[in-house]
Amino acid sequence: MKYAVRLLFPALCLAAFPACVLADASVDSTTLLRIYQDNRSGSPSQTFAPVTQFLGVDVDKLGDGNLSAHLLGWGRLDLADQSFNDDHAAGSLSYGYLQYRFGAANAQARAGRFFIHEGIVNEQLDGVSARTDLPYGFGVSAFGGATVHTAHIPGENSDGKGDGIFGGRANYRYGGLLELGLSGVYETKAPALADTSFAGRFGDHRLVGVDIFLSPFRMLQLSGHTSFNTASQGVAEDCYLLQLKPVEKLTLSADFNEYHDRDIFYSSALFATLLNGNNLNAQSRTFGASASYNLNDQVDISLDTKHYTRDIGKADRFGADLRYTLPDARLRAGLSYHYLLTSPEFAIIPSSSASGSFYEMRGYAMRDTKNYFASLDIIDYIFKKDVEGRGYALEATGSLGYHLTPSLALSGDLSYGSNPQYANELKGLFRLSYAMKIAGKGDSK
Repeated sequence: MKYAVRLLFPALCLAAFPACVLADASVDSTTLLRIYQDNRSGSPSQTFAPVTQFLGVDVDKLGDGNLSAHLLGWGRLDLADQSFNDDHAAGSLSYGYLQYRFGAANAQARAGRFFIHEGIVNEQLDGVSARTDLPYGFGVSAFGGATVHTAHIPGENSDGKGDGIFGGRANYRYGGLLELGLSGVYETKAPALADTSFAGRFGDHRLVGVDIFLSPFRMLQLSGHTSFNTASQGVAEDCYLLQLKPVEKLTLSADFNEYHDRDIFYSSALFATLLNGNNLNAQSRTFGASASYNLNDQVDISLDTKHYTRDIGKADRFGADLRYTLPDARLRAGLSYHYLLTSPEFAIIPSSSASGSFYEMRGYAMRDTKNYFASLDIIDYIFKKDVEGRGYALEATGSLGYHLTPSLALSGDLSYGSNPQYANELKGLFRLSYAMKIAGKGDSK
């Protein structure tokens, strides 16, 4: 039944697309061809040339004008050696659903494969959802269906997810000043892994949480959420952001984030297998602050700092960004400098000779005109201590494209890098992009 549902709703979406000649529609298509080689010593030489196709279609004003259809998916074909897993070809439907908007109470319903972002809930499912406003500032939403299985764990027949998932959110809103939400997600029982050594390392995916948006004054805004894992009986994460705008051109912000790995990833069999033998109960916390100031309509500058604390050490990151933008956004450029200062044990493999500290410098420029578009992005990491005998990691990427028609563009990227893993790394990419909008009776916009 689960697989029939997965095929049914995309088929319904596709069946609706011929009606786009009588509706408003947009089509976005991007074809990518990457070419690169792997010539590391001690390993056989391999040449990779994967072609990846992305396709998105949105059709509005179907039926009585309130129905719409939406589709986004991708497919990959290897023209040379296998680039990923054990298949020369792969693909996935990111979403494909029908949506109906009702004429009152901001109500809507969806059916198909889609993503849910409600309060603490961030899920992908094959099923149905509905939401509506209620009197006196209240609102409610609900969803349910089959889970989407995407991960592959070597040696396992399951990705650790249950077969069914449902949940929802209730909220209260007072104008644009306050919104409080209570949300949750419940997934059916997680299957056992074939490898018995992972027993007890992961479990069911079941979360509840609260979220808040508070803006008592135009210059002040607080937003965030807290989630609790009912299966592991622990707080999964706390994430909060405070923004302050004391004058028109100055924006100040501060954020706090705390993560408990076991409670966040308790339902991830992939996480449990990757951390076999390591600490599943790691915790991390960050405090950050930033200030951004618009010097004029073209230039703005920002300063930021963040303090990281986790079980194996601590670190501080600070720096500045300078950005330039023409009024019509035809040219955008920027420079940035940051430094990450870490304690010795913060390194991936702590030792007296290791260090996670490094300088980060970046410069970029992007130009877009009616006929062509181009960009250049250079980023350099300078390590405080050498990594695998190399003191830096550098990558430069250039892109050049041409608008063949207002809807069709051909472009290519070329990047060069040098890092501890590859002394010289050269990669190329070709991109064919197509974007079109169709008006009510088939006339393109």
